[in-house]
Amino acid sequence: MEAWWVLVRPRISAGESARALRYQRRQDAVRHAVGRALARTLLARELGMPKLTEEFSTNAWGKPALPASGLEFSISHSGNVVWTAVSRVGSVGIDVERVDATADHHDLAGIFHPVECSAIRALPARAARDAFHRCWTRKEAVVKAMGVGFSRPLSTFRVLTDVAAADWLVEPPVAAAKGWTCIDLPSTAGYHASVAAMSPNLTITSHRLVATKSLVSASEGSVKRKS
Repeated sequence: MEAWWVLVRPRISAGESARALRYQRRQDAVRHAVGRALARTLLARELGMPKLTEEFSTNAWGKPALPASGLEFSISHSGNVVWTAVSRVGSVGIDVERVDATADHHDLAGIFHPVECSAIRALPARAARDAFHRCWTRKEAVVKAMGVGFSRPLSTFRVLTDVAAADWLVEPPVAAAKGWTCIDLPSTAGYHASVAAMSPNLTITSHRLVATKSLVSASEGSVKRKS
């Protein structure tokens, strides 16, 4: 973990470094720094810049942005996994969650839309666990794309809870009812990851990066979807 901190600290802003150091747990500090460094690296590449030093702005719910860049991005981390999504054509949200095998997922499903809740509670425990995490990451990706965080109740719109890896937003939030591209991402075993973009028919490509001195190694694998 300390190797990651040494690698990414020169690639984040002074404000981000200061915020990372305020975390009580070292793991949280490093994950925050890695997410911001990854976002800065990808944004700089899209903008044709060697490095991005400008501080990000944030909206009222804490979603970061790079004003006047023409790019939207989202960051998520859980456990030892960090994801960043970048979009050229509208707002995007990404969420990754480590599977919690100890929770009562039948009970937790009560926070979801009634149809989602019923579908999860009809499953045996292990299948309910996976369905819950699929539902959670899909819904979190949507609210993060909207930039409203937990101010949007997860019961007010609906996603599929089964293994359908794309087009799972079946009842969008009323405030953003049209034009979505939604897909699950290939992630590390024990995690679920999803991305949602507020534009239709997008091509989504995912890459897994290996830690290098430049933080921009070639992808080990990718998935691509075009509607």
